[in-house]
Amino acid sequence: MRVIGGTLKGRVVPPPPGSDTRPTTDVLKESLFSVITHHLDLTGKRVLDLCAGSGQLSWEMLSRGAKEATLVDASTPVCRHLRSVAGEFGFDQQVTIVRTDVLGYIKNGQPPPFDVIVADPPYALKLCNHIAEALTKSPLLAPTTIVILEHGDQEAVIVPEGVSLLWHKERGSTVIDVLRYERPLP
Repeated sequence: MRVIGGTLKGRVVPPPPGSDTRPTTDVLKESLFSVITHHLDLTGKRVLDLCAGSGQLSWEMLSRGAKEATLVDASTPVCRHLRSVAGEFGFDQQVTIVRTDVLGYIKNGQPPPFDVIVADPPYALKLCNHIAEALTKSPLLAPTTIVILEHGDQEAVIVPEGVSLLWHKERGSTVIDVLRYERPLP
């Protein structure tokens, strides 16, 4: 795994120890970031990474100008690893690591509102539909939030009412859906 753009371009992202991390391929990341940057300038944006694992998409977004990232994972060793990588990459002041259950965080997490939310849960858990639906009621959304769901081909994401599907890509057993959540300003 490596960062493919921005200030960290070419830097290797170390996998968490003892993990079965499925790195997003460079080709898929190139396509994904082409879609994201078409819809959103990452400069100054806030990122939420659910089931963060290696944090590779967060590091990529910070490298491309995101202001800050909150990485959520249920594993203590993974969270320790993420903290270490944030320091190694010089992002320790821009990164918050939270060890908790992602669905609980979506329901009870503290804003600031996030402009980009990434969710890449273990494929076998089939959590992406639960995450997509929970976000419709979450205080974590900005007026417009781009949500990236990476999941296995055994889970078909049902786009919640009022949410737009911006991009759907299948590559092998990996599927990525990019959604746009919009909520009216108060």
